[in-house]
Amino acid sequence: MKKKIKKRPILVVMYASYILMTLAGLLLIYRVLKISNVENIIRYLSCFLIFLVLIYTFLSCIKVTLRGKNALILVYSVLFILLFTGMGYIASTVNDFYGKISSFKKDTYKVSASLITLKNNSNTDVKNIKNAKIGIIKDNNLEFKTISDEIISKNNLSSNELVEFENINDAIKSLYNNEINYVVVQSDYVSLLSNVQGYSNIKDETYEIITNSKEFKKENTSDNLSSDDPFTILLLGMDSTVSDISKITSFNSDTLMLITFNPKTYNATILSIPRDTYVPISCQNNRESKITHSGWGGEKCVISTIENWTGININYYAKVNFTALVKLVDELKGIEVNVPYSFCEQDSQRRWDKNTVYVKKGLQNLTGEQALALSRNRHPNPDKCSSEWTNYYSDDIIRGENQQLVLNALINKMTKNLDLNKMYKLLDIIGKNVDTNMSINEMTNYYNLLKDISVRTLSGNKNAINFEKLHISTYGQYIYDSLLNMAGISMQIYYKDSFNEVVNEMNINLGKKDPELIKKINFSINTPYKEKVVGTGNFSQNEIETFPNFIGKDLSVLTSYAQAKGFKLDIEYINDINNYNNIITYQSIPSTYRLDWLNTNTIKVKVVNNDTITQTVPIQ
Repeated sequence: MKKKIKKRPILVVMYASYILMTLAGLLLIYRVLKISNVENIIRYLSCFLIFLVLIYTFLSCIKVTLRGKNALILVYSVLFILLFTGMGYIASTVNDFYGKISSFKKDTYKVSASLITLKNNSNTDVKNIKNAKIGIIKDNNLEFKTISDEIISKNNLSSNELVEFENINDAIKSLYNNEINYVVVQSDYVSLLSNVQGYSNIKDETYEIITNSKEFKKENTSDNLSSDDPFTILLLGMDSTVSDISKITSFNSDTLMLITFNPKTYNATILSIPRDTYVPISCQNNRESKITHSGWGGEKCVISTIENWTGININYYAKVNFTALVKLVDELKGIEVNVPYSFCEQDSQRRWDKNTVYVKKGLQNLTGEQALALSRNRHPNPDKCSSEWTNYYSDDIIRGENQQLVLNALINKMTKNLDLNKMYKLLDIIGKNVDTNMSINEMTNYYNLLKDISVRTLSGNKNAINFEKLHISTYGQYIYDSLLNMAGISMQIYYKDSFNEVVNEMNINLGKKDPELIKKINFSINTPYKEKVVGTGNFSQNEIETFPNFIGKDLSVLTSYAQAKGFKLDIEYINDINNYNNIITYQSIPSTYRLDWLNTNTIKVKVVNNDTITQTVPIQ
C-alpha cells in the first residue's frame, strides 16, 4: 500500500510560497528575455539557472512532503518566500528599467487648439460670441483641423463669420489689425510667434478663451536597421513653453543636429543646421522660409524638409524639449562649460526682468537655466541688460557651437560617477521630455555598440569615436518671407559649394559614396595643427536678386530701375501735404521680394503730386 500523505496546514504554507516563488521566477524569465540584444549570453544563462532552481525546488517540495518534518517544511517555506521576494524585486527592477527606456518612444500624441482674442476684447465668454469674425487656419495638418472644427461646432460658433487664412501669421496679423475678433490657433502659438517681428509681447497681448485637445496614434516610422548598418539621427531641440512633450506638435525647431554614424568605422559626422537657413518648407508647398518654421508642421515636416533639401534619408529622430536640458543639468548639479562670452538671456519661460539669466565669460559650472540660455543665445539684448552683458555679436553659427559645447559637457557629466539611483532619475527626466521613433528593440539593438564604445573609452582610447565636424557656410540677406508674408526678413543663404561638400561627406560616412583619394599633402612644421571642418572655406555665389524699397524715394530713381530691368510703371498721383512732389508712397511689389517669383512686369505705385488733382497715369 502506498503511504498516505498526512494533511498538515504547514504544507499549505510551503506550497503557497512555492507557487508564489514560481510565478515570480517565470515573470523574471519573461522580463529578462524581453530585453533583447542586451548581454545575450548572460541573459540566457540567468534564465536557465532560474529554471533549474524552479525544477530543483519542485523536486524538493515532493521529497519534503513525503519524508520531511515540520521544521524542514518551515525552512523550505521561508526559503521560497525569500526567493519569491528576491525574484519579484529583480523582475520589478528589470521591468521598471524597460519601462523607462520604452517611454522614450511615445505611441500617441496630443494635438491642442485654442480660441484666442486680444486682451482688450471685453467679450471673452464663448457662450456670448455672436455676429463676430472668427479666423480659422487652412492647415495641412489634418489633426489640427479636426480639433479646430470641433471648437467651432461644439461651441455653436458656426453662425459667426468664419474667415480662412493660409497660415497662423496671417491670422494673428489680422487679429492685431482688428479685421477679425477671434482666431483658432495652435495652443503653442506663443512659442511659435514670440520671435517673429511684431509679436514679442504676444503672451501679454492675447487671451485664451478655450482650449481643446485630442489624442492621436502615431505611425511607426522606424527603419529597423541592423546594428552594423550606418544610420542617421536628427536631434530636434524644441523651443516651447509647453512642458509635456506629447502635447508639442507645433514648435520652432531651434536646434537641428543631423548626425551620421558608421558602426563599422566608428566614424560620426555632426552638422548643426542654423535655424535661419533659407530652404523650401515641404509641408508648406515648398515655400521658402527659415528652416525653424518647418517645426510648425511637426517633426514630419522637419524631417521631410531636411530629406528633400539634402537628399539624406533620416532613419531616426529624437525630439527634445528644452525643459529636459534644464532638469537634466540641475539633477547633475550643473555642468562645466568654458563660456565664450558674457551675455544675458530670457529664462526657460521667456521671462525677463527679475527672471533674466546672466552668464559670465570663462569656465563656469552652469545651472540648468544658464545652460539653456547659452544654448538659445544668438542676439545681444541692449534693451534688457547693460553693455557689460551685450558687448558682443552672436549669430546662428555661434549658437550652434554653443549647443555643441553644452551637449559635450552634459555627456561628460552623465558618464562620470553615475550610480543606479541617479541613472533612474535621469531616465525619468529623459522619458518625460524626449520623444523618438526608435523602438525599444532598436534601442537595445545598439547596446553592444554602446558598450564597446564605453570599453574603448575607459581603456584610454580618447578617439573611440572619430567626430567629424561639418559646417554649412552661409551669408545673410534680407528676403521677403513667403510663408509669413513679411518683407525684410533676415535669412541665412547657404553657399552651394559648401553645402555640396557637407552632403558628400555624410554620404561617404553612410557608405553611399567612396572617399576621394588625397593626392597631395602639404604641411609645415611651423604651422600649428588645425582640425579640419568640412564645409568651411572661401565660397562665393551671386546673391538672390530682390526688389528694392522705393518708398520715400523720388520717382526718377524707380524710373531708372524700371528701364534697366524692363518693368512697366502704373502710376497713380495722390495729394499728400506731408511729402514733397514725386515722392513714392506705395509700391505693389514688396521690398525684398524675389524677382524670380514675379509673375508680372508691371509695378503699381502711388506718387505725390500736390500741384494737381489726383490723376492716374496709364501703364508706360
